[in-house]
Amino acid sequence: MIGEAPWRATVRRLLANRLATIGGSLVMIMMLAVGIGPWFVPHDPFLQRAWLGALPPGSEHPLCNAENRFLIGKAPTGPPEFANSATIKLNTIEARTERYRASLRRGKVRSIVLMQGAQRTDSLLLGDADRTAIAIAEDGSRRTLPQVTLQAGELPPPGVFAPDKRVLEFELGLPPVHSACTIELTNGLVTRIQQGDTTVDSLTLFGDAIEGVELDGTTRTVRHTLGTDEKGRDLLARVLFGGRVSIMVGIVATAVSLLIGVCYGATAGYFGGRIDRTMMSAVDILYAVPFMFIVILLMVIFSRSLIMLFIALGAVQWLTMSRIVRGQVLGLKEMDFVVAAKISGARTPSIIFQHLLPNAIGPVIVYATLTVPAVILEESFLSFIGLSVQYNGQALDSWGALVKQGVDAFGSGGDNLWLLLFPCLAMAATLLGLNALGDGLRDCFDPKQNRSDA
Repeated sequence: MIGEAPWRATVRRLLANRLATIGGSLVMIMMLAVGIGPWFVPHDPFLQRAWLGALPPGSEHPLCNAENRFLIGKAPTGPPEFANSATIKLNTIEARTERYRASLRRGKVRSIVLMQGAQRTDSLLLGDADRTAIAIAEDGSRRTLPQVTLQAGELPPPGVFAPDKRVLEFELGLPPVHSACTIELTNGLVTRIQQGDTTVDSLTLFGDAIEGVELDGTTRTVRHTLGTDEKGRDLLARVLFGGRVSIMVGIVATAVSLLIGVCYGATAGYFGGRIDRTMMSAVDILYAVPFMFIVILLMVIFSRSLIMLFIALGAVQWLTMSRIVRGQVLGLKEMDFVVAAKISGARTPSIIFQHLLPNAIGPVIVYATLTVPAVILEESFLSFIGLSVQYNGQALDSWGALVKQGVDAFGSGGDNLWLLLFPCLAMAATLLGLNALGDGLRDCFDPKQNRSDA
């Protein structure tokens, strides 16, 4: 199209490039998801519910915290919804166990003693459909006993006593006790606590003891769309927050590398000669150094803060950018518009930043788009080996750290597959979109394509 502005032609080709459009759309979706998604997810990515453990996607549990305290005249300690209610009803479950000690004499069961009260029994059923017997070894390890009957004076069933052991200590679960607690509040302060048939002044309930919550007569549960990790933290909130960390590191570190590489390469290409040879020799020497080793060294010696990570990753990514910019400047500095700028008395910084770099911006944009996924992968590698960034003493788990946690929790049978699958899908979608966008931009800025359009 004759007479069309270069930037308009570039935009037109970009919109017509299916690969770039798909990549850009995917990147935009992921950026919006991690940018505004946490505002719509009612979960704190750092809130632990250890009693839940790893729950599969779509799981629900009663609305409560690990520890919920109620004291007359004070605001309740628990989820924020508690303080906004007039009546809280908590259905609780209390697990009970009995501890026994059995011994052998001449290969037969000598005695079975209930350790609370030293009460003897002649026969005992070790578990059934509703309860389980757990053997406790001297080192504290536990194993589940078979559901058999232990009879005094008889040979013990196979698998009950450990080999070469004459004494067995075990816990036998009893049917749990269900009860209800009612807490009344006025203006966010506790005014009455009813535990069963008794009125008390204070009450502390742990999360594993609560099986149902009603706030003002409405049952309240918490749903985890992508499940939870082994510490009971919501996985969707953690994936979105981890995406913020990974994408922020990728963009900022890329910006640092652009700032260094563009200035360095433009200076070397413009002045040329001995200055160019010296500066590019330094780049060649740095290329021979294992840059990931430098990043790890900086993170270990100094700190694992975000600022140090930006500096460490950005300081090793500028080498290729400097070569790209240098090559572009070498080809542009002898053109007529640069010569005219020199004749008109323009200063060197003005020539470099107002005339040369704007005309070399195409390859810079392309390489920057391809650098972001590379930096994200490098940061993920650092997190995978345990060098995740920290803020105020707390680890900021990026996608790489979540993948590492998913691998550790995967299990032999893939029982916790979702802990590995969803962080990998989020990171793969972002990297795929960025690489597709970079390839599309490369085609759009291709000089051959520009000439064919003309």
